[in-house]
Amino acid sequence: MNTMIWKCEQFVGGKMRQQNMFETEDQAREFVRKFSEVAPDVIFRIEPMPLEHVWN
Repeated sequence: MNTMIWKCEQFVGGKMRQQNMFETEDQAREFVRKFSEVAPDVIFRIEPMPLEHVWN
C-alpha cells in the first residue's frame, strides 16, 4: 500500500524557509490559502510524497 502525504514548502527570496506535512491535499491548499492572506510574498510548493519517504 502506498499511503501519500502532502508536503508544503514555503519559499522567501528563493530560499526554502519552512516545510509542513498534511494528510490531504485539501488541508495543504487550505493552509496555503490562509497563509497567503497574511504573507503575500511567500511562494508555496505542494507535492504528494509517499509516507515511507518520511518515516521508516
